[in-house]
Amino acid sequence: KFIMAKKTLLIGWDAADWKVITPLLDAGKMPHLEKLVSHGVMGNIATLYPVLSPMLWTSIATGKRAHKHGIHGFSEPDPHTGMVRPITNLGRKTKAIWNILNQHGLRSHVIGWWPSHPAEPINGVMVSDHFQQAVADLDKPWPMRPGTVHPPRLMEALAECRVHPYELEGVQLQAFVPRAAEIDLDKDKRLYSVAKTLAEISGIHAAATALMQLEPWDFMAVYYDGIDHFSHGFMKFHPPRLEWISEHDFELYKDVVNIAYQYHDLMLGTLMHLAGEDTTIILCSDHGFHPDHLRPKEIPNEPAGPAAEHRHFGVFAMMGPGIKQDQLVYGATLLDITPTILSLYGLPIGRDMDGKPLLSAFEEPTQPETLASWDEVQGDAGLHPILDMKVDAGDAQEAIKQLVELGYMDKPDANQEKAVAQTVRELRYNLARDYIDCHQYNKALPILERLWNEFPNEFRFGVLIFQSLLALNRTEEAGAALERVNREKQRYAEEARQELEQLNEEWKDKKPDGLSDDQHQRIHKLRKRSGVNPHAFAWMRGQLLFAEGKPERALEVLAEAEKVQTHNLPSLYQKQGEILLSLRRWHEAEKRFRKVLEIDQVNPAPYLGLCRCHLNRREWQHALEAAISTLGMLYHQPMAHFYGGFALSRLGRRQEAIAAYLNAVQQSNMFPAAHRQLARLYGQIPELDLATQHRKLAWEALAKRQEWSNAQNVNPSLEEDLDDILKQTASLGAMEHADPVFGALPKNAVVIVSGLPRSGTSMMMQMLEAGGLPVLADETRAADEDNPRGYYELEKAKKLRQDSSWLAGAGGKAVKLVAHLLPSLPSGRPYRIVFMERNLGEIVASQSAMLRRLGRERGRLSDRQLARTYQQQLQSVRLVLNRQEAQVGVLGVNYGEVLAYPAQTAAKLNAFLGGGFDEAAMAGVVEPQLHRKKLGCRIPPILDTF
Repeated sequence: KFIMAKKTLLIGWDAADWKVITPLLDAGKMPHLEKLVSHGVMGNIATLYPVLSPMLWTSIATGKRAHKHGIHGFSEPDPHTGMVRPITNLGRKTKAIWNILNQHGLRSHVIGWWPSHPAEPINGVMVSDHFQQAVADLDKPWPMRPGTVHPPRLMEALAECRVHPYELEGVQLQAFVPRAAEIDLDKDKRLYSVAKTLAEISGIHAAATALMQLEPWDFMAVYYDGIDHFSHGFMKFHPPRLEWISEHDFELYKDVVNIAYQYHDLMLGTLMHLAGEDTTIILCSDHGFHPDHLRPKEIPNEPAGPAAEHRHFGVFAMMGPGIKQDQLVYGATLLDITPTILSLYGLPIGRDMDGKPLLSAFEEPTQPETLASWDEVQGDAGLHPILDMKVDAGDAQEAIKQLVELGYMDKPDANQEKAVAQTVRELRYNLARDYIDCHQYNKALPILERLWNEFPNEFRFGVLIFQSLLALNRTEEAGAALERVNREKQRYAEEARQELEQLNEEWKDKKPDGLSDDQHQRIHKLRKRSGVNPHAFAWMRGQLLFAEGKPERALEVLAEAEKVQTHNLPSLYQKQGEILLSLRRWHEAEKRFRKVLEIDQVNPAPYLGLCRCHLNRREWQHALEAAISTLGMLYHQPMAHFYGGFALSRLGRRQEAIAAYLNAVQQSNMFPAAHRQLARLYGQIPELDLATQHRKLAWEALAKRQEWSNAQNVNPSLEEDLDDILKQTASLGAMEHADPVFGALPKNAVVIVSGLPRSGTSMMMQMLEAGGLPVLADETRAADEDNPRGYYELEKAKKLRQDSSWLAGAGGKAVKLVAHLLPSLPSGRPYRIVFMERNLGEIVASQSAMLRRLGRERGRLSDRQLARTYQQQLQSVRLVLNRQEAQVGVLGVNYGEVLAYPAQTAAKLNAFLGGGFDEAAMAGVVEPQLHRKKLGCRIPPILDTF
């Protein structure tokens, strides 16, 4: 295989934008980037929606969309603590580029990638995105979080690379804010945000440069979030001054963004120097950032609202051996980075990847090989051990809620529960938006409908439902959704106005300066809620009218929407142009598309509209130029390839037209018109076999389109049939330090009986008590039909996360603890864990029956989802217990085996606990008739001989 790159350096600049960079390049203020683009290729890179950095950088590293890779937001519920934590890579369901390279013996260094915590055990070095964060004041210890660096031998040395914000000197900050001395730091905290961002990216850079010099590497990925942070904080002050920005603030902070870019250029120069001439260097951003008149005046009132400042196109540049020089690359997307890197190393592209290699950047491009999926390739990939068990955080939280309903865990406090619910809400919302971005509306709708029913005041869910229904031509349902949005918005606005009046009355004696920050924020939110934006509703009504076949009326209503913020006008003008096209008013449509380009020149949609205008006026050359323009920005547009092919065929350029039509059908497998055109052209050559083939494919595409259309009305929430996951056994798997034979039980050792609810833990507590081991239990939960002999529970144990003081009196005794609480056991004392294993299908069935008898709500997960989630959580528990080394001994006991072979089980228990217990008494309490939800138990071969 031809390997183009000996070494590859991937540099990520979050939110970098050519609109800011180009004037700096022209002024000679970014010389290192100038070298990169003049000795290589450059171009725009299209982002994905939603434009949220953790999702996007994971797509860059995997070549896959979010619904495939599993990272859906900024935070997630912690399956152990039940609280909210920053997003980790534990939810990633597929291999990243460094995992693939790991399988081929290549050493990778990954520095600060988002998200990369906890660090993966790759062949090389991983420094997670938690590394650079200051967690204490400068005069206090500043430890790194566990899991920040792999291998651990480098943790102490790399810790010295970090930069604390308070280590920075005034002269360093004055480079960004020359008039910093004029700022009242008690009132204006913005200078601290400059220091914080500067310190963090400097720490990342120091670690990267140290590792480049001291540790061998073949591939390196370094991520800097500085431009994004500086832009969110200070792009509003970037020249030219916007009318709503005060002159004072403008003069203070107008230089921050430009200096941030120049600082990144300095760091780029160092990386390029250390990498050497034989290294292929790729620089990219995940999106752009509006630096001009498209900057929004107001940010949407939602958790990811600041994403409204992002622009659809970021930056891409690449140079190295075998790369073209001083050339432009067109049509790149974030999904293309990983396939391009694989091509550099001569490795095949996964057919489950959503991107393509950017072969147009290579001097001698060769079509790469493919394989079904890198996730199916065996070998050491440097993954966390639980990759194949990844389940999203929302499912994990649903499983925990079921344990609370069953009574095996304590309910979290109200604030914590609310924070988790909001976090899961955003993860689900972002997943739905990802489905919408790739036109899988049928998968997005049930997610959005559930969200809107749970959070009826979140109108963004209703708006997306409306837009998805329109895309599916379900106009009647879309109209009902819009009516509900309008009705509920009016109601919530009135409630907000009433609450605002009440607060104004309560606080009328307070001066504005007398209100706290929280009170100011509350008033601000209420003011936003109390308003109804008529322009937004006009925009949606116009879309609905057009979908209903009333284009003239739609144009009238859309005219009412033209007072929206400037950054929303391109979408409005685009829709007006499309309606005018449907009315065959080509010249008026063209004017609308050109109005879009007056506002935003880097926008592929109006060029596609112009192409259609030119085609209808038989202006073939102009149509082709417009098609080329739109594809140069966004290559994955089947219709643009089709229109370009149509123009080429009319210009007599038959072979180029065939290539364009082939691109169209490759990008869309439901494109009968493109197949028909191919059949026509092949018939003219003549290539009759190919013509016949494409006529057949046209009919198949028509059938496929009809099938797809019908599928949109199928509720995807209907669960799949139960599969092998339910037949597996819930266990902790092979513990690295487990040994069924231990010495005598220490006096301070706590015997833990654990497992999933309905796995036989109460029976095991009875066995231990009968054998002579004291148990810790109370009578809070009385015996019932589900556990006739009692639950053997200690109510305090359910609150282990909040209070573990009761363990002081637990030495030499047995206590029952649900598996999910095991990671909360405090270190410093020995534990012997008897873990009850049982068929997952039996556990789920038994839990469902118990909930029905209790009259409590069953969770929203299917049996299959719940079983898979439990299995993933148990794997996670195992990893935590493994880290506690000799403090923990684990004995797995299968529920079915206990019932079949009570005497042998009692003997194993006695040996595990150090001997001295009454085995006969233990075996005597087992009653096989209690095994009511039996789906078949696993009998190990060794026991078959008895």
